[in-house]
Amino acid sequence: MTPWLQGTSRVLSWWRPELSVFLSRDRRDTDSKVCPPARKTHVIDENLVFYEEWELEACVDGALLAAQMDRVNMVPFTYQQLDVFKRKLDEFYPQGYPESLTQNLSYFFLELSPADIRKWNVTSLETVKSLLQVSKGQKRDAQVAALIARYVAGGGELDQATLDMLATFRPAYLCFLSLEQLRSVQHSVLWAVGPQDLDACRPLQMAVLYPQARTAFQNVSGPEYFSRIKPFLGGAPTEDLRALSSQKVNMDVATFQKLQTEAVLPLTIAEVQNLLGPNLVGLKAEQERSPVRDWIVRQQQDELDSLGLGLHGGLPNGYLVMDLRLREALSGGACLVGPRTVLTAIPTLLLALIPK
Repeated sequence: MTPWLQGTSRVLSWWRPELSVFLSRDRRDTDSKVCPPARKTHVIDENLVFYEEWELEACVDGALLAAQMDRVNMVPFTYQQLDVFKRKLDEFYPQGYPESLTQNLSYFFLELSPADIRKWNVTSLETVKSLLQVSKGQKRDAQVAALIARYVAGGGELDQATLDMLATFRPAYLCFLSLEQLRSVQHSVLWAVGPQDLDACRPLQMAVLYPQARTAFQNVSGPEYFSRIKPFLGGAPTEDLRALSSQKVNMDVATFQKLQTEAVLPLTIAEVQNLLGPNLVGLKAEQERSPVRDWIVRQQQDELDSLGLGLHGGLPNGYLVMDLRLREALSGGACLVGPRTVLTAIPTLLLALIPK
């Protein structure tokens, strides 16, 4: 096996699991180990494959690894040996890898975690493309999402070729794209969206994604349609929620909590009841949080009581919600900033309207 290994100078990522079986080593206590002078490393080559893990810890320098990262990717190291290299690099760059290193990572990128990538400063689109290329088929969707997040956060822009490459990964990266890029997302990407993939999206992003998803799933109906559209409902308008209510889709409360407050407020008690079905009981646990809280304060308390859930905070009998901005506008006063409402007793209001 030795002559074959010494003659090998290419990436053999498919072979590494088998190599790990033959060359795996128990972890040693490296604190008491000193590198033998004859084993001190000055170049990354195939000879390092035969080093014990403690020898790699003691004899390989982080600066050498960073300078010769291209050689690291040319030798079939075991996963355990690569773990040692990663620790050495992390010690050498405690604040995160510089771009001079990340642009040469190649297959070593597969050894890194999303937390590692979040420390980077990525400004090169070519670096992004090269790391996406080595990640294909490797189930590194979280790492890819972190990479895109760092690149976009640094002001980078993705071209169409990169967006096409991203379409081959799980769409956990969608919330890091601009509104313009979201408008050009392929329908196949929307079909692959999972429940947690859009958790980090802002309301404006959901407002862009929802109509696209509705178009993508337009030929699907019934329970399958609701299952597909559910992750995107944070961008749904009131009329679409009413349509789902008429279908009695039994929406779970977690999904209800992600709806836009503005879309939920106009819904009647009957509409919310039909929308949630047996899951309506979950509103009690969420009555102090938006949008449930904002919806409750606009409902008549006696109607809320009829649900038998113990919901509190609705309008007492004989009271209504009055928008103070409207009142100020009618009186010619300055308009209040933001949505301000006040409970007003109906008899008092009627008396005020009677001409004297």
